[in-house]
Amino acid sequence: MEEKIVSLKQQGLTLKQIAAELDVPIGKVQYAWRKWRNQQQEVEAVAPVKKKRETKKAKTSVTTSRKQVASAKETVNVSTSPLLEKGPEGYWKLPDRYNVDFMHAVVQSPNSVYVCWEVSDLVKETLALQFMRRWEELPKAFRILDVTLLDYNSGHANRSYTFDLPEMTNSWFVRPLDPNTTYVFEFGIRTMEGEFLPIVASNPLDTPRAEPVGVGRFAEPVRRWQYGEVDSPELLDTLPKYAAYRLVR
Repeated sequence: MEEKIVSLKQQGLTLKQIAAELDVPIGKVQYAWRKWRNQQQEVEAVAPVKKKRETKKAKTSVTTSRKQVASAKETVNVSTSPLLEKGPEGYWKLPDRYNVDFMHAVVQSPNSVYVCWEVSDLVKETLALQFMRRWEELPKAFRILDVTLLDYNSGHANRSYTFDLPEMTNSWFVRPLDPNTTYVFEFGIRTMEGEFLPIVASNPLDTPRAEPVGVGRFAEPVRRWQYGEVDSPELLDTLPKYAAYRLVR
């Protein structure tokens, strides 16, 4: 009888409905339901005690295993580097390459810039098929472009300089450079005709000034506007060609 009452109650019926269903007095149903509830509460009260004992045993085993690991570590050679390819678990090893096309340039000083780059395997295979030579056999080159006051995407540059690179080179300290100048750097290969073919390029980068503020390329146009010698601000991109205004910089 008690099992039927519990089963009907778990199905969502009220005690009154259960009494009508089983055709028994409501008091008998209430007594059976309270008895079952009290038994369940006693079971739940005993369970945490057992769980706490099991946790204590687990802590003891974990402490023992930690001591074993510590003793094992003492026997490991301390000169082992944590950055080896098969280093200890928990250390993160930087990848040798990311297999993407990019070039980054970072200013080191007004006269020096650090440049690093990478060429993806897909581009290497495409160029090898196009020139019918292995990537390692293609001559590598590096180009420096001065694009001060010019739009690099237009294909114009004030001046450029190209030099060959050793094979397997993926970074370079470019120096000496001019301060207060905008540069773009390109990495590429030389064709069979000796022409430079760019593969990756950096974003335009400005080298810092090497003189106090107020001295340099923009000092004179700003002074003329400041003292009212001109009616409107002068456009800097209308300055004379590079060879002429370079003397004033």
